[in-house]
Amino acid sequence: MTYSMTFSLILFMGVISIGYPVTILVNPLASVQDSHIQGNTPKDFDQVLKRDLLRYFQALDDGSVTVEYEMLRDIATQSGVALPKYYVWVKIYGPEGIVAEGAVKVAAIEKKKFEVLNYLSITDLKESPDRINQIFPMPVGDKIRTKLTQVE
Repeated sequence: MTYSMTFSLILFMGVISIGYPVTILVNPLASVQDSHIQGNTPKDFDQVLKRDLLRYFQALDDGSVTVEYEMLRDIATQSGVALPKYYVWVKIYGPEGIVAEGAVKVAAIEKKKFEVLNYLSITDLKESPDRINQIFPMPVGDKIRTKLTQVE
């Protein structure tokens, strides 16, 4: 009985999949999500992200800072029709050295820019560790917690 049910299911999937990419059958929204990511993420990713992080952190400071970042997740997080999100660990340098560092969530917008949605400094992350999972996906949160143990 189980053998015939399995065979029937495989046969049914084979019949309905004729002419359709497997990804559409497995995840019907995958192509929509991918097109939304491609439609919003700038082609010169690194240059645009550095520029927009620098603008954000210069506005918080007197303007004499530089920024370095490290990706906490290599791919975008895409939910429905929302803008694609990227997660980075940022270090902000002033004339004297590191001024601050922490976790940042950015949204890619119209292939032109990134907008900082959330920034949690090391102090914020240590004082309110529950905010990590409220703002960041679980695998990214795990990387952030690892980073916090490295900077102590």
